[in-house]
Amino acid sequence: MKIKEEIFFNLLPTRKSERVYGFWDFLAVQICFGIAAWFFLVGSLTGLTVDAKDAIPIILFGNAIPLFLIAPMAVIFARYGVEQWLGSSAVLGHRFKDIWLFIYITSSFGWIAYASFLFGESTIKFVKVFDGPLMLTQEVPGAVVFAMVATLVGTYLAYLGPTTLKHLIHAAAIFLLVVLVFFTWTVFSKFGIDTILSAEPAKPLETLAWSRASAIEYNVGLGFSWAFWYGQWTRLARTESSAFHGCLWGWGILAATAGIFSAFVALALGVYDPSEWIVSLGGGLAALGLLLFAVANVSSVAALVYPMSITLRSRFPNLSWIYAVLICSLPAILLENPVVFESYGVYLAYIALLSGTYGGIMIADYFLVNRGKSSWRIRDLYITGPESRYWYWGGFNPAAVIATLAGAGFYLWTLDPFNWVSPNGLFPYITAGIPSFLLSFLVYAVLMRLWVLPGMEKPGA
Repeated sequence: MKIKEEIFFNLLPTRKSERVYGFWDFLAVQICFGIAAWFFLVGSLTGLTVDAKDAIPIILFGNAIPLFLIAPMAVIFARYGVEQWLGSSAVLGHRFKDIWLFIYITSSFGWIAYASFLFGESTIKFVKVFDGPLMLTQEVPGAVVFAMVATLVGTYLAYLGPTTLKHLIHAAAIFLLVVLVFFTWTVFSKFGIDTILSAEPAKPLETLAWSRASAIEYNVGLGFSWAFWYGQWTRLARTESSAFHGCLWGWGILAATAGIFSAFVALALGVYDPSEWIVSLGGGLAALGLLLFAVANVSSVAALVYPMSITLRSRFPNLSWIYAVLICSLPAILLENPVVFESYGVYLAYIALLSGTYGGIMIADYFLVNRGKSSWRIRDLYITGPESRYWYWGGFNPAAVIATLAGAGFYLWTLDPFNWVSPNGLFPYITAGIPSFLLSFLVYAVLMRLWVLPGMEKPGA
């Protein structure tokens, strides 16, 4: 493989002349990355939990505010041109970074599974409209089989690399936005604005406060989730500004239109799966709906597998590209089933716990420790051992370890995602994701400034 190709498929830092993504490229990539199962399904969860006057601001706030809090991460990796988890060694320490890398890879199989299984759900309904084989119209095995197909197609697109993805995604992003606007208008036309705005949620929680706080937490989980995905893309940015604004808008307000659309459908019909309504339209509209879900979810699988594979190769550079993409995609097939599909709210809460804590630490390092300056030592990112500045204490930055335990511990104390209860009673008066982000942010900053950095600056340290 040529050196230039290694920049795209391995761990070499990118120079300015080697960057291939501008603002519009990032906007297109992140729209396609964002408009998929996660926004469709979080919108449905929100519409099942709260009414329209709450759902719209909750979807926008829950996604835009967490994304705004972690958005400077786009600048960090655009500035240095390094893969995200390699760069995270400067903050976490080389060995603690490996723990977080494992968390990132394994937790991301869920995203692939949700995107692929929603594709499968929409496909079996489409097959049923046209009287296809019975086995291909059922969740098991039909949706499972089609989900596997979506995973394999997305994996192949990821294998082709970022240049191919860029060209394919430009057209897909325009298509997705146009079709989403059309279907949103169709929802209003079919059910009426007044009907949707006055509809009661089909599955609210025991109190209005719990319903609102839970809906916020679902969306905050999705908003913070992007903390795991910046560096693999923005290392290819031509400018820091294009990286920052492309991700902020592409993953934010523009992608959130998919969530608002799904919330309207959930309010109108009381259904979790938005494909139930789209495919039931029949004829050309059903075909257009299937194409929407196909393009959205397959392109998103590709946009997931590519950065995961880059990360894996940054840790294991001798791993071939084909094996990297297979390792980062095929295990997701084990999660492509109805049980996981129906547990999206629980998954989002755990993602909020992980990505919010990690994001708080990374942003604290950028703003309060390094104060937005270029102070990472690239050479020390590639050296693993006591001679690296980022070895800290045996490969672990104690400030990052303590901040992780504090942020994650507070989250679980405030909200137990599996049982959806609040051990300390603070939820629903506060949510869990944003407070945990702020706590990890403050703990890391204080420990670094008062303890870790002074120790590193002592002679012989």
